[in-house]
Amino acid sequence: MATKNDVHLKAEILSKKYGDIFCIRVFTRRFVFLNSALLIRKLLSSVKYRDVTNDRPQTFFKKHISHDGRDIILKDFDERLVKLRQIVHRSIKLYGEGIKVFENMVNTEIRNLKQELWNSTGEESFDLDSAITFSLTRVLYTFLTNEPATDTKDVCDIITTYDKLINALFSFGNNMIFTFFPWLRYLPGPIAEIWRKTKHSQERLYDLFLNSSIKRRMKSHGKGLLGNIFREAEVDDQIDDGCIKGVLSNMVTAGFLSTKGALAGFFLLMLYYPEIQLRIQKEIDDNIDRNREPSLDDRAVMHYTNATILECLRFIGHVPFGVPHLTREEVEVDGMRIPANTMLITNLWVMNRSEKVWDKPGEFLPERFLDNEGKLLPKEHPIRLQFIPFGSGRRSCIGESFAKSRMFLYVTSLLQTFVLSPGKNKLPPLDPATWKPNVAMQPDFLNCLVRLRPERKIS
Repeated sequence: MATKNDVHLKAEILSKKYGDIFCIRVFTRRFVFLNSALLIRKLLSSVKYRDVTNDRPQTFFKKHISHDGRDIILKDFDERLVKLRQIVHRSIKLYGEGIKVFENMVNTEIRNLKQELWNSTGEESFDLDSAITFSLTRVLYTFLTNEPATDTKDVCDIITTYDKLINALFSFGNNMIFTFFPWLRYLPGPIAEIWRKTKHSQERLYDLFLNSSIKRRMKSHGKGLLGNIFREAEVDDQIDDGCIKGVLSNMVTAGFLSTKGALAGFFLLMLYYPEIQLRIQKEIDDNIDRNREPSLDDRAVMHYTNATILECLRFIGHVPFGVPHLTREEVEVDGMRIPANTMLITNLWVMNRSEKVWDKPGEFLPERFLDNEGKLLPKEHPIRLQFIPFGSGRRSCIGESFAKSRMFLYVTSLLQTFVLSPGKNKLPPLDPATWKPNVAMQPDFLNCLVRLRPERKIS
């Protein structure tokens, strides 16, 4: 029985006993855990299965947080979902001229972050976690509205408060507690209190982004994700207020939580492994002129940096489970019969830590993603095929390119200019099994000493 919401740790134990696929039953519900990337790809992406394995189960949060599944993350797979995903992809625009627009948006906020680090050089305890949080929320606000945030503190408070509550409530264990015992939210106690706080926080989020003033501006210029979706709503009556609220909630959580956790984990690793930080900085110096900002075009030659980012995502495994899928009808895979209406749990935690797949999985080794010539392994390489941190198939993370692009720019921009070291600060544990088991896990804190690299300046 899982305690303290540590379902991912219990599932890891069960996978060692039962292998790549096993089923458990809780009351009337079946849960099939998929513990390997190849099996996940087969069930969710292959022509044989994908039409019947990409719905979402009915859960408490699907009904009460995503407006009966009228969003992207918890909606059943249909033509409406495809259209919503297309709207988001058009808003991200990581293609053609849109790449430079994206870079300018992100680099504007990275410059502000670098100035904050510069102002704190030499301080024994700089709160890097809070600085990254503020920076990412500003980027997210601009992405949603195509406008800079005028009250950064208030925007950051509204977004981070909502995300912290969703991060805890939407974890596998808590999601099931509310689904099986929804009446608990009416009883006095901590469950009712956290539910009340979540609903209040959600209303603050809607008031920030969907007030009448923003709606007028978004409909007028039609830019940013909200501008795009408001324009679509004018010609498509199925995109109603519930749908817009659902998509907004999705992007605020998916656009912040996973990237924030990944960056916090990455820079914690740099504090533990200064030799890897130094090697990344050498690659930056060899390929990027110190007088210009890193660009997404640089990814093609930054093999070690890209490998380190991939290894960070594998090592920290900060998203232990993908969002549950549901089978529309009975299927059979690898000798197991899976009835209709069964929850499929993509067990990314075990996928990242399997000794059958990874050599020394408990060690942080960026080289595992490089070939003998030091080049990044191609996506079709067997090692890369065993690694799907953003999911697989029709319901893979819609913000994958958004997240990976921001992560590359933040990593290269900060390490181009600064050296990060523990100083006299106590570091949080590096083992992610000790972190709070939320939807997206991350270290509890991240304080460090910041020093300017030799002959560097802030423009």
